[in-house]
Amino acid sequence: MGLAYLATETMRIVTFICILAFALAEAAGALKNADHWAYQPPLPQDLPTVKSDWVRNPIDQFIAKRLADQGLKPNPLADRRTLIRRITFALTGLPPTPKEVDDFLKSDEELAIEHVVWRLLRSPRYGERWARHWLDVVRFSESQGFERDKIRPDAYHYRDYVIHSFNTDKPYDRFVREQIAGDVIKPITTERIVATGFLVAGPWDEVGNSQKSNVMRMRVREEEVEDIISAVGQTFLGVTINCARCHDHKFDPIPQTDYYAVKAVFEGVFHGTRTYLDPKTVANRESDERRLRAELSKAQQRHRELKEKAIAKLDSKKAAGDSNVRPYLRWTFDGTNLDEMRGLEGHLRRGAKIEKGRLILDGKDDHLESLPIGKDINEKTLEGWVKLDGLTQRRGAIVSLYRPAGHVFDAIVYAERRPFMWMAGSDYFKRTIDLNAPKETDDKGLIHMAISYAADNSVAVYRNGVLLGKYTPKNPVQEFKRGEARVLIGKRTASGNLKGEVEEVRVYDRALSGKEILSSYQRGPILYSWPQMIKALPKREGEEFIEVGGRVNRLAKELKKARERPLVYAAKPRKPEPTYFLARGDITKKQDVMNPRALQGFRSLDSELGLLPNSPDADRRLRFANWLTHPDNPLLARVLVNRVWHYHFGRGLVDTPSDFGVSGSRPSHPELLDWLALRFMKDGWSIKRLHSLILTSATFLQSSEARKDALAMDADNRLLWRVMPKRLEAEAVRDSMLAISGQLNVAEVGGPGYQPFDLEINNTHFYHTRDKIGPEYNRRTIYRIGVQSLREPLLDSLDCPDLSTKTPVRGTTTTPIQALALMNDPFVQRQAKFFAERLSNQYGEDHAQSAVQAYQLALGRYPELAEIKRATRHINTHGLDQFCWALLNANEFIYVR
Repeated sequence: MGLAYLATETMRIVTFICILAFALAEAAGALKNADHWAYQPPLPQDLPTVKSDWVRNPIDQFIAKRLADQGLKPNPLADRRTLIRRITFALTGLPPTPKEVDDFLKSDEELAIEHVVWRLLRSPRYGERWARHWLDVVRFSESQGFERDKIRPDAYHYRDYVIHSFNTDKPYDRFVREQIAGDVIKPITTERIVATGFLVAGPWDEVGNSQKSNVMRMRVREEEVEDIISAVGQTFLGVTINCARCHDHKFDPIPQTDYYAVKAVFEGVFHGTRTYLDPKTVANRESDERRLRAELSKAQQRHRELKEKAIAKLDSKKAAGDSNVRPYLRWTFDGTNLDEMRGLEGHLRRGAKIEKGRLILDGKDDHLESLPIGKDINEKTLEGWVKLDGLTQRRGAIVSLYRPAGHVFDAIVYAERRPFMWMAGSDYFKRTIDLNAPKETDDKGLIHMAISYAADNSVAVYRNGVLLGKYTPKNPVQEFKRGEARVLIGKRTASGNLKGEVEEVRVYDRALSGKEILSSYQRGPILYSWPQMIKALPKREGEEFIEVGGRVNRLAKELKKARERPLVYAAKPRKPEPTYFLARGDITKKQDVMNPRALQGFRSLDSELGLLPNSPDADRRLRFANWLTHPDNPLLARVLVNRVWHYHFGRGLVDTPSDFGVSGSRPSHPELLDWLALRFMKDGWSIKRLHSLILTSATFLQSSEARKDALAMDADNRLLWRVMPKRLEAEAVRDSMLAISGQLNVAEVGGPGYQPFDLEINNTHFYHTRDKIGPEYNRRTIYRIGVQSLREPLLDSLDCPDLSTKTPVRGTTTTPIQALALMNDPFVQRQAKFFAERLSNQYGEDHAQSAVQAYQLALGRYPELAEIKRATRHINTHGLDQFCWALLNANEFIYVR
């Protein structure tokens, strides 16, 4: 028998023994591998005794002792220029300025390094840098993924919450509790509500959730909750709870019952938007709303009385045959979103705004939606004046009479079935026929459109008073009931948005004749002007008309503000449904109802939370959050200190940061990991203190020199005899280029992100990458709107991760694509030119001095004399911008040593 055969047979025997051991353990009711190191509480450690001048703090004692045991020595400290660059990038993701470098070099204080560390920890740039690391881990994006991949316009609040939490050094245990149950922790605050965005930061399947099959929707729901469970387990505990969904975990002490017990904790968590206002603020606004509504109603009633009186007088003076039909509803957008005829309120949705007497629509999802109408409408006329922003847009409506139940509507629609053509839009085209009419050609001036729906079932479409077509559809005129139907302006129905400016919209409760529509067009978007109506009233009433009109506008604005409920994409709790144990994870194989509880595998913590199957969502998440952050939890502190270590050294003490289980790596320095975890808790869960401890250690400050003797014994540097050179992440490369070129916009902190793409909506969302120019696009990359289906060549080439996945460790590849992107990407070339302009503005034609400053800005050092000479020759031959471009492509710029 050959060696290959023996090896194969040996593996079969080993596999059989492992399976048998697992089966016996399960049969005995024991939790397998419950004695794994990660599930034991961290133990207090005596600091190792070492004799070395190299040691700066306790971390170094552990490292030096381990190195000495292996017959190795650590590297000496790196030079100061290297250190200031290393520390600055570690904490802010940006290069130090020449002044910061010079100040550090001149300082002879013993605590100079400590002062630099704490100066950077107090910088707002620190939170932006470390929030980016956190968002990698928690799979944060600003779109929902899957087929539709719609933007989540209110998701950015969670990103800002994370930045703020790092900048204020929020204790980590509180940071964790808020993300699990912030919306139910008393006192409930805006910040805590926003924090629950963590739970729903992952993808959401809109198509799957809208399926008709109940079983399919339930399966989609199972996937949603598994995403939440896996995010909680891997982010905070470094364990893969989700691996026990269909069977007991194959390696860790997590039986399948644990998965469904934890699932019961989060059964009431759903994706969605909610107001981030705290309950007290909401109550105050509701009180203000009731008061203002009453005052506004009274003012509107008086204003209407005076207006009716003025119009009646003006109507009595009209010449015979002078048609001036009064609409049932009319929006003129003169500083208010109220209908002028009856005071029907219209709510501005998304980004819709009123400017200079027009409703401004961007064609994305902006529109005005009225409250339900106050009477039944059968025959009718829809009328509007609009300026189109481009003729190639599709499916948008000027005005739509809309009944949400069944998505029934009649609307003036542009270019839905045929490009450049107007039509009478309707649900499923029941009352729609394509017209044999000229194509629309005007996107410069106002277009008047009107459609009448008569009692004889005929539909007539007019443009600028001219009949485009008249027909009788097979389906009867649709009735729109009071209390149900609404008016949409700028939107057809659930979709179909217009891009342009709406001057005025009118809805009539009868079908106007062709003559009446022509007269309305000829008069323009005005019935009677305000001066005409004021003049028609007696002096005292005219003055009252002006005063009451002003009061209506003021109260309408105050009411709008009182009704505002700013939104955040965060956990949207519902009453939890019963959680069933599912055999093999199959939704159709329900067994026992589960009590919400935590994991059983932690001997130091009781898994029971005192909850029942009918316990409310708030109790479930709050008690689980308290269990998670209990000081006796063996993993919470360990996982966090290991993550911080990973980002500083390029590899954690456990090099699988989100898997501390049996299938993950064992710690390279277990005693140091336990000591750091306990010190972290003792220091009040302060992440900034942890940074300071690590960054002021000789372990972090040592040089990156590769020594032959050490490489022969520890080529992977697991014993930490040196600091490994690290390539900057994609975001740090982009941000550093902006900083060096003088274009980085740090004035805009927080808020909605910048959009490096054009959006096309055609049922689904399509994103087209664009290299956009301007200060708003020169913000730090963390403020980029992260879309799951969008690809950005420069960032992607530098291993920017997939936003839909949890990324505890970024890949670091070396490919020709990276070199090509850094050489040819328009962004890089543009920053090289700005870099050159910055130098030229400062030093003019002094190319030698420009070269010196360029080295300081880009590389954090002075160039050698030979480098200055080479640089000067290059600048004289190829230009300063080409020299700057070469520096931005240099390994010394891309790597931190």
